[in-house]
This record gives sequence, C-alpha cells and structure tokens, in this order.
Amino acid sequence: MDSKLTKKILKEWTGNSPINKKIVLLFEKVRDIPYGDIGSRNPEEVFKNNKGTCSGKHELLKGLYQELGLSIKDFIVMHKFNDLKVDFPDEIKQILKRTEILDPHNFLKIFINDKWITVDVTWDKSLKKLGFIVNEEWDGKSDMKLCVIPVEIIETDNPIKSKKQMIAKLPDQVQQDRKLFLQKMTEWLNRVR
Repeated sequence: MDSKLTKKILKEWTGNSPINKKIVLLFEKVRDIPYGDIGSRNPEEVFKNNKGTCSGKHELLKGLYQELGLSIKDFIVMHKFNDLKVDFPDEIKQILKRTEILDPHNFLKIFINDKWITVDVTWDKSLKKLGFIVNEEWDGKSDMKLCVIPVEIIETDNPIKSKKQMIAKLPDQVQQDRKLFLQKMTEWLNRVR
C-alpha cells in the first residue's frame, strides 16, 4: 500500500491518539467498511470504494498496523458459507442448497503484550442484525472471534496468492457457484444495510 496514503489514513482516523487506542480505532474503522465484493482485493481500492471483502479489508488493516510498527501474521481459514447462521433471502438459500460454498477466509494475528492476538474485521457492524458474526467491543489486547466457522486454518506469507490458488483448486462448478453467491450476497447486503 502507498506509504503516503497509509500515513494520511492514520492521521484522519487516529489523530494523535496513543498507540493502544490507534490499534482499536483502526480495527473499528476497517471493520465498518461495508462488506461487499468490488472485484478487487487491493487495499487502496477498498479504502477508496469504502467496500471490500475479507481479503481487501485485512490487507488494508495490515498496512495500517505495519505503519504503526506492529508484527503481523496472515492466516487463511477454509470455511463454508453454508455454516453461517444468517437468514439469507430465498435466492441465496437456493444457491446454498445446491452446493457447499467453500471459501478461503483471511484474518490476521498481531503481536501485542508478548502474545499473538487474532483480529478479524470481515463483517461490518450493521450486519450483526442479520446474524453475521461481528466483532464489536474489542479491548485491543484479546483474541477476537473468527467471523466464520473454520474447517481448516493455515498460516501464509502471501494471503492474496494463497487465496487465489485455493480458489483455483475448487471444482469449476463450486467456483461458479461461489462467484454467483458473492455477487448475490453483495447485492442483498447493499439493499438491506
């Protein structure tokens, strides 16, 4: 991410707050970027469009946390959208009934107070009313809940590349259903948010 933009975002979002407050403020700001597929995982585009999926939102947060000097590890969780306890509309339920929508989900671990802390900013706060797992009141030093139900967790040095490889290994029909699901879910969230 462009260092000039990162510094600008830090100044706008956190001002002169102490670092422990900046960590929480940045989490809240990135978490509340509306979830939605914009066709890009680029953190600058997520910021400019004020929308993104787990990949782009976590890349944005990672860049901001790195600017603060935090140590960060990237993780991917394979999960099934079918396992979410969300009351999706019928059109989306039909996709979920047809197939398991497998998806590699990104999250971070940051090193604070001599331990690695789980951070997951995927679902914006407004989605809690729909049944999404939303991390709300975070103290900046405790593990957050993962926003999905994990099937498998892996650490990765390049989450974007790893995610693309994992998606490419899915059967063609599952890839098509996943793409359709994300499109329909984004459209639905835009209407109900």
